[in-house]
Amino acid sequence: MRVVLIGASRLALATVVSFLEDGHEVVLIEKEQSVIEELDQDYDCSFYCGDGAKPSVLEDVDPANTDLLICLSDDDTSNVLAAVVAKSMDFDRVVLRLEDPQLLPICEQLQLENVIIPNQRIASELLSYAEGKQESPENASG
Repeated sequence: MRVVLIGASRLALATVVSFLEDGHEVVLIEKEQSVIEELDQDYDCSFYCGDGAKPSVLEDVDPANTDLLICLSDDDTSNVLAAVVAKSMDFDRVVLRLEDPQLLPICEQLQLENVIIPNQRIASELLSYAEGKQESPENASG
């Protein structure tokens, strides 16, 4: 599987590791060349320097041959914009992360279905664990 991630956030880097460990091809888009130079030493993936919300950048990472685009920058606005742009292109599946749940209705209006709000997901896992619905808070390390 070929996966493209936008942003070098902590969550993005953890996601890169998971996909690489499973043998997937990973491309990480990051705005800052200096960040890419630091990461290039530790991550065996491809890097692209640019703004992942710009159509020209997304076109350069070959949407037709990408199985999944994940918008994981630390900026909600950039993630939403990148997802909207990607959806207008040839990307089959697009996932975006939101930190601010107040933006979820906007994502729904924009028909962005695959939205992850990490804090809500972790809180839900902890609640399920506390109520005895699961044996351990598996995803609570988030």
